[in-house]
Formats: sequence, structure tokens, C-alpha cells
Amino acid sequence: MIDDERIVRGRELGVRLLFGDRVGVVIFLASLTLFVALWRTAFLINDSYTIANGLYAVANGDISMTVAEYGALHSPGANLYGGEVFSRNYGVIVLSLPFLYALRALAAVADLRIALIGGWCLLLFATLLLTGRVLDRRRAFTVGGGVLVVVLFGGNVALATPLSQVPFDLLALQLFHMTVAAFAGTLAYRLLATTDGRRVGVVAAVVVVGGTPLAFWASVPKRHVITAAVALAVALGLTYSRRENHEWAFEARALCYVLIALLAWIHAPEALVLFTAFLAVDVPTAPSNGLKTVGALGAVFLVALLPLFVTNALISGDPLTVPRMLRSVSPDADISLTGSGGGGSGGGSGSSGGSGGVRIPGFLLVGIALLQSAVEPLQRLLDLLLGGVEALIAKPGEAYRALLRSGYVESVARRSEDTAAANLSLLESAPVLAAVVGLVPAGLAAGRRSVQRRALPDGFTTGDVFLSLFVVALSLVYIASLPLHAQVTVRYLFPITPLLVVLVFRLAPVRRTLATHWRTVLWSCAAAVLIGGQFVLVALLALDVGRGEAFQLHALLALGVATLLGGWTLVASLTDRLDRLGAVCLGVAVAATTVFVGFAAVEYFPLGQSHALPMMRALADLLPIQ
Repeated sequence: MIDDERIVRGRELGVRLLFGDRVGVVIFLASLTLFVALWRTAFLINDSYTIANGLYAVANGDISMTVAEYGALHSPGANLYGGEVFSRNYGVIVLSLPFLYALRALAAVADLRIALIGGWCLLLFATLLLTGRVLDRRRAFTVGGGVLVVVLFGGNVALATPLSQVPFDLLALQLFHMTVAAFAGTLAYRLLATTDGRRVGVVAAVVVVGGTPLAFWASVPKRHVITAAVALAVALGLTYSRRENHEWAFEARALCYVLIALLAWIHAPEALVLFTAFLAVDVPTAPSNGLKTVGALGAVFLVALLPLFVTNALISGDPLTVPRMLRSVSPDADISLTGSGGGGSGGGSGSSGGSGGVRIPGFLLVGIALLQSAVEPLQRLLDLLLGGVEALIAKPGEAYRALLRSGYVESVARRSEDTAAANLSLLESAPVLAAVVGLVPAGLAAGRRSVQRRALPDGFTTGDVFLSLFVVALSLVYIASLPLHAQVTVRYLFPITPLLVVLVFRLAPVRRTLATHWRTVLWSCAAAVLIGGQFVLVALLALDVGRGEAFQLHALLALGVATLLGGWTLVASLTDRLDRLGAVCLGVAVAATTVFVGFAAVEYFPLGQSHALPMMRALADLLPIQ
């Protein structure tokens, strides 16, 4: 009996910590079900070869890459040191190991294709079962869900063909990323439920999952979805930590430091951007910055950084030199917050003292190294931020192409050898972001009142301020290098899209609309997806377009919806009318992205008919879109 009570209490504590409540669990399961349905078991981006080969090496007991199990060792993202080639994102590699071992265990006892189908059907059934409990319609959802799952399982098994070659390492990486991405909707729900109620939180989760390209990038082994999820989790932790009566106030603040440290293990440059924005909010607004509190937080942060230090030491012998500071094998470099990077010779000068035979104490050398390792990236970050501001002033046209309207970009076309452009701008890929124009009048008014009162604006939380700072900082870091080839949806700026959705839902007109017309948002979205998606399909078939032309059709549709939504947001900031129209515009804007992501995953990037679910592969065969 005691053991049963402990299990129940442990389960409830786990649900509260990870998901908040049952609704959070439903959102997580539904998101993961969607991501697996759109899952393609193939490489979309060349960078993924590097991470997959890194996982293969680590799983076989070697941190350096010696075997090109996938692609080539000199793929983008590989780093050279001491004559050896190393991967990147070692945090992702290590955290994906449990998924790799689980896949191998499944393959040892069952056909992996059938096991994946069965796993997806169980996910779907669990989602429906728990939804029935939340809505107090347990019997209807249990019976109906059971029948649906049995039909889907039988249909997929009938269509299934054996996997000719199983890329276990890639599948493990994809499963890990999809799991992390599934938390994005749950975290958005928890953030908005904390400030504006559960209904607003549920709609926000729907918009984050369906109204942004989250489902497209969820199965791609890149850090973008991880950065977005960590930023949302940090914002939630900040919100909890500023509530004096919250039982986990200090723990929530400490968890923010842990998450940032783990993100540094995965991608140190973006972790530094996030950490800078976090400190700018955490330190001034903290309920306590006493020596005991700061010491405890510092100890937690250092312990959380140990995996990063150990990984760095195993590669270069220096715990403070991350793989991205080493010499890149490929010319396709990602952003770096270091200077020219360490060389590839594999050793230092070997000197034990300074010039002229003066010996420097070891502890002082460590202090100098720590200071230098902190100052150089910070200086580089400042340069990138200033470079972003300069780019906005000197080259507004390029920023316009990356943020608002894609179309034909000559520089991008040259890099893609004049192939059809298959890239959307940030707004075209997520027209729901047009609502951010409402931040202008609301922000000016709130900022004026905040300055007068010397306090945060009414209704604003520290989480909102942190998200705003991080959105601006990350945008400035990347904007000078955009637009780029093969971005699809400006993936380097993707992490800010779920954050902007959360900030949009904090606007008074949007909150007012959702309070009375939240059903209109959901029904409009569903109708636009089911009916509008068919019109899009008919148009694509009638026009007989290629992928680049199809992208531009989606772009024009998205811009039209975005114009309506943005116009309504401005009007609604000045008047209390037209709320139902705003709800319709919001739902259609979400649907525009949902339809695009569906076509992109199923048809535009089928990747050799590599869909994990046979029914999705069969659907792709039925649509004769080139």
C-alpha cells in the first residue's frame, strides 16, 4: 500500500514538473503524434551527416570520427584538431544514446518498421484516451479511439515494406529532437495558463505547434527546436521563481541555469546569447541576490556545465575550448562566438611560465584562462549584435527578404546554382507573426507607463521581458548573414517564432478576443485546413507547378492572411470591436502554416519516399506534385 502511494505521488510530481497538468500531457502526446506522422527517416540537411557520424563514433566508444557511416567525414559542421575529425553538438549525441539503444533493442526482437507503426498507434491511442478523461468523455474516446487505432494500424501494416537499410543513429537523433520539440507546445500552454488561464494556454499551444514550422523542423537533427524549447522553459522558470508563494521558486530559478548549461553542451554560441538575455533579467528582478543564494546558483551552474567541460577536455585537452572553437573542416561555417578559432595542430606552446623564465602560479593561469574564455565570446557577441544593427541600416533590402518577403534573391540563386527558390521568409512561413504589429502601440504605451512608475508594465512578467530580449538578440546575431540558401523557413531564426507567439498572446486585443471567441479560432483553423487545404491542392495540380513555384503560392497566401491579421491587430489596439473577425484571421493564419508544413513534409521534401508511416508514403504517391 505504501509503495502504491509512493508511486502515485511520484507520478503526480513528475506530471507537475514536466507537463504542469493532464492538459499539458495531452498537448505533449498530441504534438509527438503529429511529428511522428510527418517523420521522414532520411537526411534533409548535410549538417546532419556530421552529427550522425558523431553518434556512431560515441556509441562505439570513440569521441572522434574515424568512419564515415553516413555521407562523408568532411560534411558541414565537422571540426579538425590534432589530425582528428570531431563532430558538433555532443550534448545532443550523448542524450540521443538511450533512443539508439532502444531502437537496437526493438530491431532485435521485431521488424523495426512494424514497431514504429505500433509505437505511433500507441501514442495516438494514449492521446485520445487522456483527452477523453480531460473532457470527461472517457467511454466515447476510448471506444472510438480504439477503433480508429486498430484501423490505422492494420492499414499501415498492409502498406508496410521492410527498411532496406536502417540508419539507427539518424533515427535516434530524430526521436530525441521530436521529443524535445513536443515540449514546446506544453511549455507555451503552461506559460499562458499561468498568466491568462488554461483556455488561452491551450489555444497558444495549438498555434505554436500548428501555426509555426515546428512540425517541419522537429525531426531534423538541428539545434533550432531545442533552443526554442529551452528558451520557453527558462521563461517559465523565471515566471515561477518570481512568485514568492510558489513552492518551487528557488528550484525554478536554479533549473534555468541547468537548462542553459545543457544548451551550451549542445550549442554554446546560442546558449551564450540566451544566457546574456537571461542574466539581464534574472539579476535585477531576483527576489534575493545574497551571497548564499548566488553561491548555490553558481554551484548548480558549474555542476551542470561539467558535461561540457569533460567533452571539451576529451577533444582538445582544454575544458574551456568547445568544438566550435576548433578549425572547421568545411567552409560552410555556422555562427561562432570566438575569433578565428583554435588551430588544428593539436597542442599548445608547452611553456610552463611566462617570457624571461618568470613562472606564473597555476591558479593565476587558470584565472586568466577563465577570464579570456569569457571575454572573447562576449566581445564576439557584441560585434555580432552591432553588426546586426548595421546590417539593418545599411542593407534593409536583405533583411526585408529574410523577414517579410522572399521571392527571387539573386545572391541566394547564385549559391543554389539558379535552381528554383524554395525558401520562405519568416512571415511567409508563420503569418500568425503579423500580430506582432500590435506590440508597437501596446509597447509604446506600456513602456511610457513603465518609465513613469519605474516598474514592469501591468500584466508583464519577467518571462515576457526575457523572451523579448532573447528574440531581439538572436535576430541581430543572425540577420547580417541572411538570407541564405536552403533555409526553407529561415531556420536560423526559427527559435524566435514560438516565443513571438507567446508574446502575441500577451497582447490585450488577442487576450480579449480569446476570452470570448476561442472556439472561433479553433473552428476557423480546422475549416481552413480541411477545406482551404483542398483548394491549395487543386491550385497546385491545375497550375502544374514545381517546388519553387509551389513555395511562392504558399508565400502569397500567407502574406494575404498576414496583412488582414496585422491590420486587425492595429485596429483592435485602438477599439474593442471586430473581435470575432480577429479570431477568424488568427485561425486562418495558423491554418496557412499547417497546410504548408503538411505539403512540405509529405510532398515537397519526400526524401526518397522515406516516411516512417507507410500511409504517408502512399499519400505522397497519390499527389503528383513535382
